[in-house]
Amino acid sequence: MGRSRGSKEEILMLKTILYYTSNRETPEFEKRVQDNILKVSGGIPIISISQKPIKFGKNICVGGVGTSGFNMFRQVQIGLLETHSQFVISAEADCLYPPDYFQFTPKQVTVPYRDSNLYVMGNRRDYFWRKPEGATHAQIVGTGFYLRVLNKLFEGAPKWSVEEKNFPKERNGKNDVFDTIEYWKSENPVVQIKTRLGMRHYTHSERIPIYNLDYWRDSKQFRKTYV
Repeated sequence: MGRSRGSKEEILMLKTILYYTSNRETPEFEKRVQDNILKVSGGIPIISISQKPIKFGKNICVGGVGTSGFNMFRQVQIGLLETHSQFVISAEADCLYPPDYFQFTPKQVTVPYRDSNLYVMGNRRDYFWRKPEGATHAQIVGTGFYLRVLNKLFEGAPKWSVEEKNFPKERNGKNDVFDTIEYWKSENPVVQIKTRLGMRHYTHSERIPIYNLDYWRDSKQFRKTYV
């Protein structure tokens, strides 16, 4: 693990935020997510890959191709092809990120790094649950490496598929696109919000209610502000 010590200009050239969405969330909710990214990401360039046109960074609209794990990673692949930075930082339409999530810079470009400081707020719940195992919505990966992994997985595949909801498991029996993953821990947590409008209503997490988190503070006020 490591952190870049270069100038602000060098850091901005080093990373790109890939924001991908199927636009299933309400526009008001997704706008709050986008506004938070703009507020805390320090000016890192953004490429958004969406199924409806949005005004967020450089937007690539793929049309209403449907929601699935397969299509999510296909959208990521399309974004990677437009990326010229060394690393890409994942950002999803139902997640709130702290500033330090965007400040981390890995040492290796051929290993995905996932943030282990994750929490989730369930549908209609006003408290947090801890999600200790990491997830694709909070990771930074070398651009070329990520593209090579997805290019290999998509060999012989159709352009889009709504059937393969758990991609790549339907293709190679694995639950993850990466064979090896490194973990790091941001100072403040990433929070995913389950609204029942996203691709999956359920996510694995510890089921111990937490009512206060560093940076985000009171869970009830958090829900009023963002949800």
